[in-house]
Amino acid sequence: MKKIVLLIVLLVAWRHFYYIPDAPEMGPGAFASSLPSQENVSVRPFWFNGYELTPRAIFAVSAKVISAERYYFDYKARVSPVDFALGWGPMSDESILEQIDIWQEDRWYKWESDNMPISKEEIILNSSNMHMIPETDTIAEELKRVRNGDLVSISGMLVDVRSGSSWKWKTSTSRSDTGATACEIVFVKSIEIIDPVY
Repeated sequence: MKKIVLLIVLLVAWRHFYYIPDAPEMGPGAFASSLPSQENVSVRPFWFNGYELTPRAIFAVSAKVISAERYYFDYKARVSPVDFALGWGPMSDESILEQIDIWQEDRWYKWESDNMPISKEEIILNSSNMHMIPETDTIAEELKRVRNGDLVSISGMLVDVRSGSSWKWKTSTSRSDTGATACEIVFVKSIEIIDPVY
């Protein structure tokens, strides 16, 4: 009996903290056709939740959430509790995405495909893993409302993060890079879930 109760508790906790539902399917077509916009800035660093953030660029993106992951226990979770793997252009087209296996793990966005519907270069240029830093508690709650498959519009800044003198987390400022330094760190000032009907 105790094992059953424990299992129920674990399932409820998993659903509350980690489960992210899927949005209704939208069908074929690139629903987010524009590239992210970015404008470099020279702004003084500022402190946020005990971390020093250094703005690198004003940033905005309208994209499809092709995967989302919440974090609670790693060192970065205090400043960035959620990652979105975002896709635009062909990577916002469900007829393409259904041919690619996509997942997130340990702050990485990973994919593989047995039948490449587009080239590797197109996948790299039209998708990215982004670490979200919510500016306010309200934005943090909005981030939690986002489902896999939602269309979102996000604006804010790309920032580098530093804690003390030893730990640094640097943002990418390019959509064409890959590997450990290829993720954008977004200080989110606004987020909107877009109704694809409109």
